[in-house]
Amino acid sequence: MTPLPDIGAARSLSAAFVPRVVVLDLDGTTIDYRQDLHPRVREVVRAVASHMPVIVATGRMYRSALYWAEELLVQEPLVCYQGAMVREMPRENGAPGETIFEQPLRAVPARRALHIAREQDWHYQAYQHDELLCERDRPEARLYSHISGVQFRVVPDLEPLLEHGTTKAACVIEDPVEVDRATALMTRELAGDARITRSNPEFVEILDPEVSKAVACEIVCSRLGYSLADALAIGDAPNDIEMLLAAGYAVAVSTSRPEVLAAADATCAPPQDGGVADVLEAFALV
Repeated sequence: MTPLPDIGAARSLSAAFVPRVVVLDLDGTTIDYRQDLHPRVREVVRAVASHMPVIVATGRMYRSALYWAEELLVQEPLVCYQGAMVREMPRENGAPGETIFEQPLRAVPARRALHIAREQDWHYQAYQHDELLCERDRPEARLYSHISGVQFRVVPDLEPLLEHGTTKAACVIEDPVEVDRATALMTRELAGDARITRSNPEFVEILDPEVSKAVACEIVCSRLGYSLADALAIGDAPNDIEMLLAAGYAVAVSTSRPEVLAAADATCAPPQDGGVADVLEAFALV
């Protein structure tokens, strides 16, 4: 594959595209994996959000994403759970934001994924009503809780709860080799019934097969009178690929996996080096 230009070197290319919307992934793109937000990224995103739509599109739960959306002064509905939910920001009077869209993982594949995880001794968690549920208090559960800022609740048996499906499911696995094996096994065993994707390096995400950030971002863009083809999108992980392909201009973090880079028009620096700010400045959005 021909190396992509860095966004600084791609200014002439980006000048031909005028974004009407900005779409930002969070982890690994806007914030780093230590949960730090570069001060310049904060400043630049806030400036852009003051005069044009900025959509946060993330694998995080709504209440986990909400903290960062408020920190960035984003106004638009949040694309959460890899696109399985779109929900408005809270009202000015403190009332909860309305859920615009939700496409949960159905009961049968959710239970099948649970059985596989039990057989392999992989940590498995489900999400219902924006609550994080698991069967055991394990280090992996605590890792996810630390990253998300959301406390998990241990239940004796997830299976009865999964009769109603789950917004998404996830396995959290710290061994990279096991992450690859889990991704391959879940993909094979749930073929056609679920979509398996990756976000943070330790997360194997299990979704309804129709769910993607691209579908959910299109819903938000449409409400604004635009389409995703009018958007500048920035991401770093396999769960961002559909979004990057559908965007009018796509930027991938330079450290992304090859399949993510293949979906992009240019690259930017990782979040600890302020890459998102570089992109927004390259498009003269501030």
